[in-house]
Amino acid sequence: MVTSSAGPPDNYDAFLSRLDAATTSLSARAGALDKAVAAVSLLLGPYESAVREWERRRRHVGGQLAGHSGPPQSHTALRELHDVAGRMESMLRGRVERVQEQLSVMHGRREAIDKSLLELELSRLKLNSSRMLSQDREKLSSVYSALAGSTVAVSALPDSGLLGDLREAREAVILAEALMELKGY
Repeated sequence: MVTSSAGPPDNYDAFLSRLDAATTSLSARAGALDKAVAAVSLLLGPYESAVREWERRRRHVGGQLAGHSGPPQSHTALRELHDVAGRMESMLRGRVERVQEQLSVMHGRREAIDKSLLELELSRLKLNSSRMLSQDREKLSSVYSALAGSTVAVSALPDSGLLGDLREAREAVILAEALMELKGY
């Protein structure tokens, strides 16, 4: 049986690549959503303008209708114009509301994407920090091992306390780093 002194495999790259893939995917969605928001926003202006125009027409015809003293045929014609203006205004207001609702949904999706992108970036930073701590821990371990010397060879001047002190120091460093990782530092 061959034992390897190498530690567990470094799978940070696999996790980082997954984070990068998710970031790329969400960024593409954000770009497409931004274009859709711009396109839908273009609809809003003309609809709002049309609502104002039909509202203005309805009020104008309503004013003429209220002050009308002419023949019944013209009163009927004014009444029909007033009704048409009211229906057009109502229909266009409904369209404005639907466009605004759609924009609100799209803005909510964009906020969710932005939040996820931020979480991905924070995860990437934490993962890189964890990787650096792990590498530092490995370096410290090799330095302590080098200072302590081989446990198989007998030193000419044995220092029985040095090996124990180095082991305790190494454990203290590992525990401190683990605590920092748990606390999120």
